[in-house]
Amino acid sequence: MTPVYLRLLTRIGLILLLLPVCPEMLFAQVRNPGIVAGRIVDSQNNAPIEYANVILRDTLSKQMVRGVVSDSTGSFRITDVPPGTFFVEYTFIGYKKQVSKAVTVNKKNNRIDVGELRLAPTAITMDEVTITGERNMMINRIDRKVFNVQKDISAQTGTVTDVLQTIPSVSVDMDGNISLRGSGTVTILINGRPSVMAGMANLDQMPASMVERIEIITNPSAKYQPDGTAGIINIVLKKQRKAGFNGVLGANAGNRDRFNTNLQLNYNTGRVNLFGSYGFRHDNRLRKSELNSQTIDTLTDESIYLEQNTTGHAVPMSQLGRLGMDWDITDKDAAGISGTYNDRKVERNDDTWSRYLNNEQVPTEEFTRTMTGTEAQESAGLAAFYEHTFNREKEHLFRADFEYQGDVETEDDNYTTVYKFPVYPNGMDQTHGKNAERQLTLSLDYSRPLWKNASLETGYQGEMQLSDQKTDVLHWEPAGWMTDTSLGSSFSGNQTIHALYATLSYTFKNFAVMGGLRAEETLLYLDFRSTDTTSNDNYFAIYPTLHMSLTHGDNEWQLNYSRRVNRPDVEDMNPAPEFRDPRNIFVGNPNLKPEDIHSFETGYSLHKDNLGLVPTLFYRYKVNGFTWVTHNLNDTVLVTTMENLDKDQSAGLDLSGQWSIAKIANLNFSASGFYSQIDASSIGYSSNKSTFSWNAKLYASVSITKTTLFQVNGQFRSKALTAQGMREPSWVVNLGLRQDLWKKKVSIIYTVSDIFNSQVFRNSVDTPELVQHSMRKRDGRVMYLGFVYNFGSNGKKTKETKFEFDNGMEN
Repeated sequence: MTPVYLRLLTRIGLILLLLPVCPEMLFAQVRNPGIVAGRIVDSQNNAPIEYANVILRDTLSKQMVRGVVSDSTGSFRITDVPPGTFFVEYTFIGYKKQVSKAVTVNKKNNRIDVGELRLAPTAITMDEVTITGERNMMINRIDRKVFNVQKDISAQTGTVTDVLQTIPSVSVDMDGNISLRGSGTVTILINGRPSVMAGMANLDQMPASMVERIEIITNPSAKYQPDGTAGIINIVLKKQRKAGFNGVLGANAGNRDRFNTNLQLNYNTGRVNLFGSYGFRHDNRLRKSELNSQTIDTLTDESIYLEQNTTGHAVPMSQLGRLGMDWDITDKDAAGISGTYNDRKVERNDDTWSRYLNNEQVPTEEFTRTMTGTEAQESAGLAAFYEHTFNREKEHLFRADFEYQGDVETEDDNYTTVYKFPVYPNGMDQTHGKNAERQLTLSLDYSRPLWKNASLETGYQGEMQLSDQKTDVLHWEPAGWMTDTSLGSSFSGNQTIHALYATLSYTFKNFAVMGGLRAEETLLYLDFRSTDTTSNDNYFAIYPTLHMSLTHGDNEWQLNYSRRVNRPDVEDMNPAPEFRDPRNIFVGNPNLKPEDIHSFETGYSLHKDNLGLVPTLFYRYKVNGFTWVTHNLNDTVLVTTMENLDKDQSAGLDLSGQWSIAKIANLNFSASGFYSQIDASSIGYSSNKSTFSWNAKLYASVSITKTTLFQVNGQFRSKALTAQGMREPSWVVNLGLRQDLWKKKVSIIYTVSDIFNSQVFRNSVDTPELVQHSMRKRDGRVMYLGFVYNFGSNGKKTKETKFEFDNGMEN
């Protein structure tokens, strides 16, 4: 065993040995209250029901004593139960409400197991969707907020990026860059694991109808990787477990030759559940951009001006398939295997007109550059798990997960440059790129109760990521196509992370605390073949987390802390220049340091009658933060690279809420305001630069009749701070209509995205060397007409999804 791993095991072993001991000493004298536990399952197929509402009521007064929701295994655990006689009331959307037999808690019998509680499916009326579905749209847990996308209205026309547009605190720009609370460094997970499918281009083509829920984890526990400044967005895909054979078929057609379709199937025999899905999407997008810049020679005060306009057309096509099986081997053992396949292809063409002017505003050069190209991506993945439970409540369990993913992306672009003046020969060049990536992940998780009201979760996670990228640039010469070795790029990377974690949870009356430590050893090797250089960077770090909550009835206070890291992408560290066009060069920075983040937040969850509010205060302190920097290489060529800031910090307030009005209308709203301060003195800019930014979202649905539903949603993003300038405000409004037929087995859907065609992205740069203003826009007004058909042996149980709109990224 190498010294690296000996050091890792020694450090982490001491941590894990001390974790269970300290809290037991601290709480040894605390009196243990009663516990009522059980499991909620489907009466037809014994499938666990997640997020079922479980309420403990007094048998005499019928007053609620405690309330919880079931976990992913259907299990629930109600703690701090006083002496008395109670019954358990449990329900979930699409099922009949049920109550258990009375149970008595006293000193001699203070741990009650009510066993499996069964729920029977029932038809859903519009009133039930309006009231119950909206109230359960967001679930606030001690370490995350869960948005049950499928429980809102019905959405089949959009993509995953469109789903993210509706989530509070999340923003998606025209390039598909996702930000959370104003920070663009956020980790995207698919089903709780890193995935090559989590790339921006893939999310913009993945059908929204495949999403079960989205989890926003701004301060993740030690169980999760600490990557990402703002936190984690976990996209959980659907995996139906209805009894018998069931399916959902959807198809949509839009303006400008847009169409998509998706099919979801499952067959459940009780012990074995087979599931699969397939989605196809064809899009058609126009875009345009404008750029005006002034490059300044600080010695002579002479300037070169650039005017540039670009019009582009992209036709992306994608298909995504998923197939899997879950097997309940015994009452205590389960296993599963699933595979995914994604194929994406984009045809592009751009025309860019450029004109340069001298210091006297006299044109010196004018030309048009035309690009035609194809981008193709193919990825496949295999995931498997095994789980063993040691007790009925599933509090004591072991789980092993393995996942392999492979991804190959190619890009072939052809350029032609035609000069108006001076008179130069037409130029032709080509760029051919190939990027291959493989990823292996192994997770071993073990959890168990330590004593009453306390539990321990610990485990190992290992991840290996292998990447290889090569780019060739060719120019047309009289002798034919010639490769320009000075402009090509070739590099490979190998990043391996070994981690051990432990979290300890404890509850006392209305108070809950979860503390954790995660220790990671990172081994990074980079080979920049085009520059004949290599880089090794191995480091060990410990990441603590703390989550506390205090509940009172339906209301809850939370206080969380976590230390996080944001590692640079291998591509951002490649020192070989990448010529995005002859006048714009991207150069990686091999000396980039990982961002180190300390994140704090406190929030309150308030529920009263038909109103729910969740305000949250947050603060982030970051060292070595990433920022893009553009400077002039000469009079007409700009170079963009990534640099480390000395430090930056931000603080803000999130407010999200839900309001049910007169049983026919539902309002979901959110707003985020955050103050940012950047210290860019380490890269030669202002030492203290600050701004206040905010964004707001509003979603409203109205039941016009029992079978007709109308939706409107909108969002606004204020200006935001960058190291060299500002991002200007933007806004968008979307509409949708759904008509249900034949007891909701069929739904007709109509959506309009960006109804005012208002979504425009403007940015500015203002430095002593460069003043620049840019605008980018695409044809945002998109209309879709589609249908959804539910079929199978359990067709009455229809899960709701929500309208999605085409406000995602640009291809």
